[in-house]
Amino acid sequence: LPIYHARKYVNELPRYPKQQFSARFPNVSPVAVDLLEKMLIFDPIKRITVDEALCHPYLESLHDLNDEPVCSAPFNFDFEQSSLTEKDVKELIWKESVTFNPDPTQ
Repeated sequence: LPIYHARKYVNELPRYPKQQFSARFPNVSPVAVDLLEKMLIFDPIKRITVDEALCHPYLESLHDLNDEPVCSAPFNFDFEQSSLTEKDVKELIWKESVTFNPDPTQ
């Protein structure tokens, strides 16, 4: 799907006023609501980054710079660009499922 089709689709979606998460989720801590709001900003330029999110006070108890590995190279998703038929997809799903259960009759 070309980017202009996606952009056109998004631009044609109905607009709704922003929901106040603190009102929608009154039992959730304000710091959790703050992180959620920052992660759900539509504009990726304005959205919180992964590094910023990891440093957010809500995740403070889980944040440990010494125990947060960084990927050495970007992931390669070129395989998603191939044109697979429905039959090809079914075959790939079958092969993947057999790795978890080699004898599907059981």
